[in-house]
Amino acid sequence: MQSVSHSPHGFTLIELMIVITIIGILFFGAYVPYDYYSRLSKVRISTEKIRQSMEDAKILAQNWQLFPGTVQNADIGLLIKKDSNTIDMFAYLSWSRSFEESANAKIIKTISLEDGVFITTLLTPDKRLIEYSAPNGNMEVYTSPTATGSNFEIGIGWKTTTTGALYKIIPIEK
Repeated sequence: MQSVSHSPHGFTLIELMIVITIIGILFFGAYVPYDYYSRLSKVRISTEKIRQSMEDAKILAQNWQLFPGTVQNADIGLLIKKDSNTIDMFAYLSWSRSFEESANAKIIKTISLEDGVFITTLLTPDKRLIEYSAPNGNMEVYTSPTATGSNFEIGIGWKTTTTGALYKIIPIEK
């Protein structure tokens, strides 16, 4: 009787499919937690960007930031808008605040939150201005160019998230 021997020159189609399936399961199992923690990190980084921009605005007001193109001291403001992923930092001539750029209000910096992170919660109205007056850095909150407000909270989240770990609340207190 003749014996049949197979030489190992390759893999069968079944063996390749099994290996590819196992690799796919391992990849998917690693991707899901990575994606979640990546989003969580972006929300945390954006929270710190907002806090840092508030501190930067106060320091600029206290250190005699000049209004662009003049030798006059500028008040510094942060315009926060709901459903936005940017915050505009304004320089204002004293007592001439505005929610838009004008002759008396210039955007000096735009702070971008991380990709996918938005300001999802802001009490009515949907725009707030945090202003630091020169030279003492006193903070005031405005709900319009002429109406002052009180303490409030900024809610930021991944896309439209308003609860859970992918959502952070930042209290703003005068």
